[in-house]
Amino acid sequence: MKSILFITVLSFLLIGCGKKTVNDYMNNAQKNLAAKQYTQALKNFQNVVKKFPKNAAAPEALMKIAMIYQSKKMPDVNAKTSFEKSASYYKQVYDQYPKSSKAPRALFMSAFIQANELHNYDKAKKYYELFIKKFPKNELVTSAKEEIKNMGLPPEKIIEKKTNNNKSV
Repeated sequence: MKSILFITVLSFLLIGCGKKTVNDYMNNAQKNLAAKQYTQALKNFQNVVKKFPKNAAAPEALMKIAMIYQSKKMPDVNAKTSFEKSASYYKQVYDQYPKSSKAPRALFMSAFIQANELHNYDKAKKYYELFIKKFPKNELVTSAKEEIKNMGLPPEKIIEKKTNNNKSV
């Protein structure tokens, strides 16, 4: 009887000690990023989201995943796919954590990537308009409105447009 109790207690201790915390995953991911081990960092951030979805670190982990893809740091992932994944992860922050402090920037970044990297103007406009509606006092609202006005225009046309507007003032 004592040996069964001992084995049971020992197995609980061993299982409990082997379990990583959200901080373990986040710290390891940050170390991975510093060492430019992007694949491992991605796995650690994904573990935070998967194993601790209600933790305050989950939206931060999603933001980091989106940034890794936006920076095109994943080997064997082409630029278009990388931007698609980035926009998707940013949007996921807004969708799953709309009350998070990360939600406004995430929605804006998803729209920005849709417009400027993927040239998906309909989706970008929809996300920018949602951003303006949901976060009307956010510091990025002016930028979102400018993005909508200038969407699809090459930089020289935007400069020309601004120059002409300044002349008429």
